[in-house]
Amino acid sequence: MDHPYDRSMIMRNHLDMVLLRFLHGGSPSQAQALTNRRQRGLLRSADFMRVAGRGWTRLTQNLWQPRPLHCPVTQLLTACVILLSACETTVEIDPPDYDPELNITSNFTPDSAWAARVAKTIPIGNLGDTTSIFVDNATVTIYRDDVLVARLVHDGGEDGWYESPRMRTPRTNTQYRMVVEAPGLPSASAISMVPLPPDILTAEITRLDTFSPFTSDPQHLVSFSLADNPGLNYYSFTIFLALPEGGSPTSSEFTVHELVMTHNSQQWSCYFSEVLNPIESGPAEDEFCTIGILSDRSSNGQIQNFDITVGSFSDLGDELDANFILYVMALSPEYVEHRSAIEEHDNFDGFGQPANLYTNFEGGRGIFAGYSTRYRVLDLARTE
Repeated sequence: MDHPYDRSMIMRNHLDMVLLRFLHGGSPSQAQALTNRRQRGLLRSADFMRVAGRGWTRLTQNLWQPRPLHCPVTQLLTACVILLSACETTVEIDPPDYDPELNITSNFTPDSAWAARVAKTIPIGNLGDTTSIFVDNATVTIYRDDVLVARLVHDGGEDGWYESPRMRTPRTNTQYRMVVEAPGLPSASAISMVPLPPDILTAEITRLDTFSPFTSDPQHLVSFSLADNPGLNYYSFTIFLALPEGGSPTSSEFTVHELVMTHNSQQWSCYFSEVLNPIESGPAEDEFCTIGILSDRSSNGQIQNFDITVGSFSDLGDELDANFILYVMALSPEYVEHRSAIEEHDNFDGFGQPANLYTNFEGGRGIFAGYSTRYRVLDLARTE
């Protein structure tokens, strides 16, 4: 029977050999490996703890001394750091309680009765289930100078749509306040107004001898002018092609198509954000869009004149009943803010901070914004 001291010496020598082979990249022979397995069979837990304690003490007692990178102690500690850094611990974190808010959309104009869509926000984990986001038991009221002017009623559908049963409509240049309340949700309110309608002084169309560089369709020039209303005003314009349904000249139904406009002027932009926060830029480069946005910030009370090149359809032929429609909107600042935020959200590429969607509701989310419209019908049959 071996003496305990001899066995301890054997185990310490064995541990030293293992550490040296590990630090210097050596590998034992088959005979040596067999000997090592026999020696490991002699180890006992108490003896091993003593040997490991001595080995660790010897390795760490002089750590304060600077050592070269090839030092066995440095290599062993580096290996330990690498091994420990690979450890992972999964920690489950319960998300905080989420309090939903009302989410309202109401863009109003004197051309239509009061209406709104009422929904509620949901936690991000429930985005796959949107069946219950619409609210059908809300109270929606409209005030002018704290006087109730309209009460909207749910239409009985499943999309949260509310409208004025008496077909009441807003007035221009008048401030309104919408208040929305629903059981179990905080109330929400917002303020906006309908700006004065755009004043289209002139509008005409001219046939050009050029063609669209993308579709080879013939081009037309739509020229119009806008008067300058008092204060800061925002406008948008779109040009449509209206064709009689089924090609019949006697049809009372028309199909309307948005036309692509060539943007080549600093007077207007294709983007709400550029008009809301204008920056100095060089000459405008050709760009193509279906909506133009502008403000009268720099018009100084002068009439604004516009020449817009649009591409029509190549198969119009001698269609005498086809018309162009110039559609101009005067927009409230809230409307422009909201559309600008939507643009930034749609253009988010996944890098940086995502855009926060604009809301003018207190106590909730959404948009309450006014606008007014004017349009002119341009007869293609009279085109020069």
